[in-house]
Amino acid sequence: MQHATKRGFTLIELLVVIAIIGLLSTVVLASLSSARAKSRDARRLSDLKQIANAVALIDTGVSTTAFAGCTAAGARATTCTTPDLSKFTDPSGSTTACTTTSGAACDYAVGKGALATAGADTGTWEVCVYLETKAGPLTTNGGMVRVDQNGNVSAGCN
Repeated sequence: MQHATKRGFTLIELLVVIAIIGLLSTVVLASLSSARAKSRDARRLSDLKQIANAVALIDTGVSTTAFAGCTAAGARATTCTTPDLSKFTDPSGSTTACTTTSGAACDYAVGKGALATAGADTGTWEVCVYLETKAGPLTTNGGMVRVDQNGNVSAGCN
């Protein structure tokens, strides 16, 4: 007489495999979150350079041109009509303008030489944004960065 043998996996084996898959998916999702933050920071730095180029295009070099639409101190860059900075929004979707003490993602803000000063023009201006992660030599662990009238991107925001 032959004994019938059952083929298949035991419940314990299936539970172990499910636990391992769950652990691996948690690790992958955690690393994707970090990659997304780095991607948003790369876009922010690219946007700052493009903003500097947009301002340079309207600068005649003879006299300064006042920014229009974003004349208040710390105004959101998206409100600028001259130069047209309406397409530059923070990739996180934040609609709160950055301040000198921002500690989280915020929308690009414009000031005259210092963020807290109104009336930016092509001769004296800065745009500030918050970086979530370390971005090269600019910040140690995220923080405020700015681009100024010379096109220099640097850590901190005045």
